[in-house]
Amino acid sequence: MRVTTLLIGSLLLFILLVVVGSSAGRTTHTPNASRPLSAADVEHGLKSAVPNARMAALVKKYGVDFELTGAVKQELRSAGANDNLILQIARSRAPIPRALIPIDDNSVKPTGHPPTGHSIATHARPSANTVRAHAQPAQSPAKELLSQADKYRLGSGVVRNEAKAAQLYRKAAEMGNADAETRFAEALFDGRGVARDPAKSRAWLEKAAHQGNARGECDLGVMLTSGLYIAQDRAKGLEYFQAAARLGDGYAEDNLGQFAESGLISDPSSSEAYMHYLKASEMGSAWGAYNVARMHEHGIGVYKNPTEALRWYMKVISIGDPDLPDQWSDLRSETGAIAAANFRIGAMYAGGNGVPRDTHEADSWYKRGVDLESAGAQAGWLMPQVYLANAYLQSKGVPLDYGEAMHWMRKAAEDGHRQAQVNLGSMFRDGQGTPQNYGEAMYWYRKAADQGSAVAEWMIGRLYFDGRGVIRDYAEASTWFRRAAEAGIPVAQSDLGMMYYHGYGVSKDLATARAWLQKAAARGYAPAKEMLAKLDAAGDSVTANAAADADGSSRPARLH
Repeated sequence: MRVTTLLIGSLLLFILLVVVGSSAGRTTHTPNASRPLSAADVEHGLKSAVPNARMAALVKKYGVDFELTGAVKQELRSAGANDNLILQIARSRAPIPRALIPIDDNSVKPTGHPPTGHSIATHARPSANTVRAHAQPAQSPAKELLSQADKYRLGSGVVRNEAKAAQLYRKAAEMGNADAETRFAEALFDGRGVARDPAKSRAWLEKAAHQGNARGECDLGVMLTSGLYIAQDRAKGLEYFQAAARLGDGYAEDNLGQFAESGLISDPSSSEAYMHYLKASEMGSAWGAYNVARMHEHGIGVYKNPTEALRWYMKVISIGDPDLPDQWSDLRSETGAIAAANFRIGAMYAGGNGVPRDTHEADSWYKRGVDLESAGAQAGWLMPQVYLANAYLQSKGVPLDYGEAMHWMRKAAEDGHRQAQVNLGSMFRDGQGTPQNYGEAMYWYRKAADQGSAVAEWMIGRLYFDGRGVIRDYAEASTWFRRAAEAGIPVAQSDLGMMYYHGYGVSKDLATARAWLQKAAARGYAPAKEMLAKLDAAGDSVTANAAADADGSSRPARLH
């Protein structure tokens, strides 16, 4: 769920992970628990247009980790806090979390970055990798193996050798080191230095998660909520995200923000999403900072402020982390946020948004983003291959080159990357870099759908609806729309609603039509909002009768 604009345009802005429920059968953490808000979080949210009432609700839900001293109270009042919010903060001091189970003291390595840019001094948060109470004595041999493996993985003081790194991670993992279990699992998932094996990857991640390893829990959350190469289990995935975020994993916290923004857990809440993103940024997540910037740039849940957006995008690209070469994985793609931030800065200069218009400066930022993507693509990572292909399609940082775009997109698709398969299908559908071929488009969409891509399911539905490469079949189209709609894809929800509205492939049912349109509208899909407005203005029965009279069964149908 973390990419620059891809082939299917504005649709991808609506695609977010679907997560609900909770999990059992493992060492448990408090369900729905999350890290409490800092004073800086509250202050920044107020200054960014989060209403007092909404902030009070968030404080009540998550608690706070600071004492409400006179000085802090004055700072918050200066930021716009009212009496009710101050009272709620005073009631919401969160208890300091204590360890639940013992683990070894090198199970996770620190990755967090201290928060910056707030007028209130940020109160200390325990790191995602803080050793829990009652930790067992360090396993020195495992720790030494882990250190050696990191050097080979990063090429730090030695020639980079991912196979050697994977071998050493496995040895340390077999000694019970949770961090090594996570690293070896990631190597198995991505096929770095070892044959790709997602099933074994999951097994090692579960071992690490049972020891309370935040990174392992977050990786499991990604695998399970998105169904990457394994059976999707959203309930367990959500619990793992919550546990990892509570332990300070910024990437998990950012994912919780996406869920809050998408409205796939409960009603959409941009304000709640913003607070998650802000906390994720404080924990060192590049995507957390990127999403704060994005919300300021577009005015989503906060004041539209290009200057503030630019400041946050700059913060993203300034993040320094020695692990970044390995942050292109579908499990953890923080380098993707840095590349995306470079492109957004370029777009701001190209459009004169918050800065003087400067096409030369825009091109230089695009080039920086492309350089990151190119390095990742050349190193064999699938995600940057998809990003690089899109750069060639969009002529950003590189000349327009359909041949290069097709080369990189096909390479990633053939290696099993489902987003690449979706995009390659769209290239065949639209004739980009290749003659238009709906049969090939269907082939790649089905490959992606078989891996759980809800977007691909919607696109298959469109091919059946339009009769492109297949015989037009409204019933089959409605089946595919329903699959994508139930997975939370707004455009599919809207299309399914219109199928019920017109009676295409399903029995006409205005109540069901309205229900699906409302789901799409709640997630920000404009055509659904417009259709609901028409229904409200004209009355369901009047509009429906007029539409039925106007439709001719002999000509191609339209959903909108």
